[in-house]
Amino acid sequence: MKKNYAIKAACLMLLGAGYAEMAHAQTGIGTLTPHASAQLDVTSTNKGVLVPRMTTAQRTAIATPADGLLVYDTDTKTFWFNKTGPGWTQITSGGFTIPYASIENNAGTLFSLTNNNDGTSIEGVNSTTTSSVAAVRGQISSTAPGGFSSAVRGINNGTGGLGIGVWGSQDGSGWGVYGSTPNGLGVYGNATTNGYGVYANSNSGTGLNATSTNGVAASVVINNNANSNNALTASTVGNGNVVSISTTGTGKGLLANTTSGFAIHGITANQTSAGVVADNNAGGEAIVGRNTSNIAGAVVGRNDGGGYGVHGFIGTDTTSTGIGVYGRVGVNGSRGRAGRFENFSQTNIVANTMEVASNGNGNIPDNTKGNVSSFVLNNTNSVGAAVRGEVNTIFGNFGAAAIFGKSSGTGGFAGLFHASNTNGNGPSLVAITDGNGNAITANAGKNGNAVEANIDGNGRSLYAWVPSFSDSGRAAEFRHFSADNDFAVVTAKTVGNGNAGEFMVDRTTGTSAAVLGTVNSIFANFGTAGIYGRSEGTGGYAGLFYASNPAGNGPGVLSLTEGSGNAITANAGGTGDGIESSCDGSGNAVYGFIPNFGTGRAGRFANFNNANGNPVVHITTTGTGSTILANHTGPSGNLAIFQSGGTNVARINKAGKGFFNDGTQNSGADLAEAFDVTEDVAEYEPGDVLSIAEDADRTVEKSSGAYSSLVLGVYATKPGVLLTEEGIDSDLKGKVPMGVVGVIPTKVCLEGGAIKRGDLLVTSSQRGVAMKADLKKVKTGQVIGKALQNYSGTGNGKINVFVNIK
Repeated sequence: MKKNYAIKAACLMLLGAGYAEMAHAQTGIGTLTPHASAQLDVTSTNKGVLVPRMTTAQRTAIATPADGLLVYDTDTKTFWFNKTGPGWTQITSGGFTIPYASIENNAGTLFSLTNNNDGTSIEGVNSTTTSSVAAVRGQISSTAPGGFSSAVRGINNGTGGLGIGVWGSQDGSGWGVYGSTPNGLGVYGNATTNGYGVYANSNSGTGLNATSTNGVAASVVINNNANSNNALTASTVGNGNVVSISTTGTGKGLLANTTSGFAIHGITANQTSAGVVADNNAGGEAIVGRNTSNIAGAVVGRNDGGGYGVHGFIGTDTTSTGIGVYGRVGVNGSRGRAGRFENFSQTNIVANTMEVASNGNGNIPDNTKGNVSSFVLNNTNSVGAAVRGEVNTIFGNFGAAAIFGKSSGTGGFAGLFHASNTNGNGPSLVAITDGNGNAITANAGKNGNAVEANIDGNGRSLYAWVPSFSDSGRAAEFRHFSADNDFAVVTAKTVGNGNAGEFMVDRTTGTSAAVLGTVNSIFANFGTAGIYGRSEGTGGYAGLFYASNPAGNGPGVLSLTEGSGNAITANAGGTGDGIESSCDGSGNAVYGFIPNFGTGRAGRFANFNNANGNPVVHITTTGTGSTILANHTGPSGNLAIFQSGGTNVARINKAGKGFFNDGTQNSGADLAEAFDVTEDVAEYEPGDVLSIAEDADRTVEKSSGAYSSLVLGVYATKPGVLLTEEGIDSDLKGKVPMGVVGVIPTKVCLEGGAIKRGDLLVTSSQRGVAMKADLKKVKTGQVIGKALQNYSGTGNGKINVFVNIK
């Protein structure tokens, strides 16, 4: 609901005018006693308050207007006030409550009432008992009307004739005025000069009544051609029919056809009469014409007054066996034509040489009946045509056709060919051209299909082929010639489980593509593609390429580009993968290479989203092979380079040496080196104190004897760095990781007393176990390291020791 409130008073502070009295921080102009509720009270009986006046442009240019700011707009001639939120609000008079809706975009008159007396300038009354109620309603909600538009418009500016712009009234049994259409005029009246647009009057029935179920209940047309009046004039002042034509079905009530006179011409100046009347109440012909002439007709009806030449009709018989006009040949062995209609004038182009028309409903159970015309050649050995049409012209204009079928209603076919014998093998329609024109040209001028084909059996709805003797034709070609047409040139769709389309080059020595898609555009918009595949369901593939021959060596997909664009660009808009590839055999799931003449990269992975915390490349294997194999077979370079912000921070050279700008951080706590041992490696365990073996080179053993100077390190539990002289592929079998520097869990005992943090540790008399050192006995090379934990437990234990042999 929308309300406009009129502002009844405006407050304005005026300085230096009239007189003012200050009382209790209030100001009065024209009064000594300002109202208790007013900060400023302006009182006058002959003057008003003048607020700032400005144009709309000046008003809307006010920077940051205050809430409640008031001005007068000289463009709209109204007051405006600023309101926080909506902004400038126009002050108007009046208002609506009721359910009231408003959507405006203006361009004049949204609502106007003028009444200078005698009532009613818009009244809508509705005391419904429902159905399609409305008491005044006007609506145009486009589907682009234009034209004269109007959804209810009545204008009467007088000038006589008793008036009435639009007036509909109904007090029973039917419409006051009612018009409804699709496809044309519900009720339309137009008279700009000399009377009647539509005028019908009845005081006791049928002023004008026209009805139709399937077309033309009345059509009276003059499309000028200089007019000469009378498309239809019927007049009577009583005593019977002026025109009364009735038919109950298949006959013609009245058929008149003329190219320049007569067709049926009947004139009477009473004579109790008719121009032409023929009756036969005994079952015979009413009019029969006979002739043996080779140049004249058997029946010629001529009326120089302009009536019918010959008119034949069935008057009352409803057996459907009657014939209005019957022409026969072959009687008594005669030969010739059963009927011929000929036009001798080349300029006779406003009428047809022969016209057959019917307003019958047709016969659905038996379509051999109820037709406007029917031609039958009833001879199983005949090679003739039931209908043969021929046109001999140099022009290809619309209508210049041997057979021209037209459907002018909202249904029906312009042509129908039906091979009705279920055992027949002949086609329903054959079109052949011996010239350079098309055998068939089809055009749909509106929303229908130019060609629609369907099949009930196992054949093809559409089968186009080029015979074996043609070297240059195409089985089919589809084109758009409109640059503004955004629809697909060809659409194939199926609701079955078969393919929507199949293309095959069935030639083992062929070098052509089954499908060639070409797009010629300077743009790379989404959809601008030589081939565009789309999957709209929750499954299925937008594209599938399958090299199905197990002996074949061709790729499933080959993508090449001669320009600067990507050969393949893939993007997953959801949670799927941009590219997923797999390999069932011994090949590579993804193989990128640069040929010996290329200068690019075999692969590149980049993340351009600063907020994306996922790794750029994730490699996982559940097999026993390496996750990554990097093989450098060139003469120089590095195995790997790692950069931060475009600057090298780490690299591994071709020999396998690693270089790290900011050092390394390892999960282990010590530096260890792999050493051989004198005994089986299974006899050793993390925490064992190790000494140099005296009976083998570069070999260690468990320490033995207190204060040994041979002590070298401790069996590392989890070394951060493990050094070795072996190659990187060695499994170091038979060796132990001896920690030489760092924090290492170490076996200890109480042989030298309780151990406290910071105590120096040396070898004890127990093999592989350390003890607290007596500083008076310690010599250079005997200290294992310093204790990082206290130990005073029973038996041997294991504590963290910072190992550093000294």
